Amino acid sequence: MSLSKKINKMEKYAKYSIYIIILFSIVVLSLASIYHVSGDGCWHISAGKFIAKNMKLPLFEPIGRDEPFWSPPLYHIIVALVYNFFNTLFGANIANFAVKFISPVFGILSLVFSFIIIKKIVNSRTAFYSTIFLAFMPIFIDYSIFSYVESTLTFFVILSVYFLVNGKFVLSGMAAGLSILAKYNGIFILPVLIFILYKKYEKKVFYKNALIILALSLLIASPWLARNWILLGNPVWPYLNFVFNGLQSKSYAEVNLSNIANPGLYISTYLGFFGVPDGNYSTLSFFRIPYLKLLLFMWLAGTFIFITPLLAGFFHLKKHKSWNFFAVWILSYLALLFLYAVNVGFYVSRMMLPAFPAMAVLWAFGFERLHASRLWKFANIIFILVIIGFVSTEFVKISIASNAWEFYREDFDWAKSNTKPNAIFVANGQCIPYNIERESLYANDESMRKADYVWVNQNFLLDKRSIFDEQSLKDLQARNYNAIYSNKKTGTVIYGARQ
Repeated sequence: MSLSKKINKMEKYAKYSIYIIILFSIVVLSLASIYHVSGDGCWHISAGKFIAKNMKLPLFEPIGRDEPFWSPPLYHIIVALVYNFFNTLFGANIANFAVKFISPVFGILSLVFSFIIIKKIVNSRTAFYSTIFLAFMPIFIDYSIFSYVESTLTFFVILSVYFLVNGKFVLSGMAAGLSILAKYNGIFILPVLIFILYKKYEKKVFYKNALIILALSLLIASPWLARNWILLGNPVWPYLNFVFNGLQSKSYAEVNLSNIANPGLYISTYLGFFGVPDGNYSTLSFFRIPYLKLLLFMWLAGTFIFITPLLAGFFHLKKHKSWNFFAVWILSYLALLFLYAVNVGFYVSRMMLPAFPAMAVLWAFGFERLHASRLWKFANIIFILVIIGFVSTEFVKISIASNAWEFYREDFDWAKSNTKPNAIFVANGQCIPYNIERESLYANDESMRKADYVWVNQNFLLDKRSIFDEQSLKDLQARNYNAIYSNKKTGTVIYGARQ
């Protein structure tokens, strides 16, 4: 029997969900093909390529940040494996392209397993509506494209819940451990797993398997936590350094409880949910399109419309017997969000990504209530238009960002073509090193003595960390290096430090 016939014979909501998953897959794979790695993704991919080329994990090596490599390494190891495979068979260009599809694969798998979990716990109709929420929520689309660790983290969090509700306790603990190896945030699924286990199974089953889940997950994560504790003085460096008193440079060693009462926290979180990078509204300044204010107003109105079922679902959550599973799931990651906000800062939207399947259930409950009203046909049209708007915005956003990076292609290509592979650059920021594929140090006296070249572009807003501060620029000018490359259009100047 052909696949299409099998799908047509399915129960209607399962069939509809497959169509949504296919549409989501087309969207994220298409966007990934035009996406240019940026932001933290530059650091993550550079770390993965370092592992691929050196067969070891980085520590203090210069891979884009002026700090040690501390991130749990599961995503980076996957990048290394994919990069090595495609580099061996097809070369570096194809390998660089291939690693961009790791996040989409995990995003698609997250959507599939979310549907299966919700269908099992609730029903297929709620699972279908939940799939709509996840597939078209801009932040879920974004992190199913970006070369960040969030998509990998979210998949293994969801997988741990999937195994638990199917009675696979060992596999659930292993998946939870892998989620922690993807990002520290994975540990916040453990209270959720224990709660579901307590509510779903008898006590004699609960105690034994709770121990199995906790022991396995922590056993899998412990080598990395121990590594960071030994080398950096803090198992979760750079976070919570006020507790562990580890390596102080670049760590977060303060607590600012006032952040919780600051409206900026909630505004930035809301904006982040709907696709504004890190919820930072200043990034909107990159958009240079006609009628921008009108379009932003329409987009904002669309976000209010789309979020309405989530608010409605909150008030009807208790009507389902398993409502507390989803409530605890959301509350656990809300606790993480607030902890991150007081220790790090406002831009915390992605902290909630692993809880989005539970939020999707709330949205589905609210959407079901909407369908019970007389206006459901009109509401369907409105929601379809909003979803089209969100997806169109994603294509515009990714295209603009990609074109912005392409503007500097001539500079990147010159650096790769006219310098030796082992050349050392002074190039602040995490994305210049990724794009020129050269070892790069942050500007200081010691770095200047080691460097072969210095990259300077004081207008490089795509990675503001690459811009030299006033004193560093004065120190560079005092050295009287010769400019061996200059591009007036982009503002990039490359100095020869050993000429």
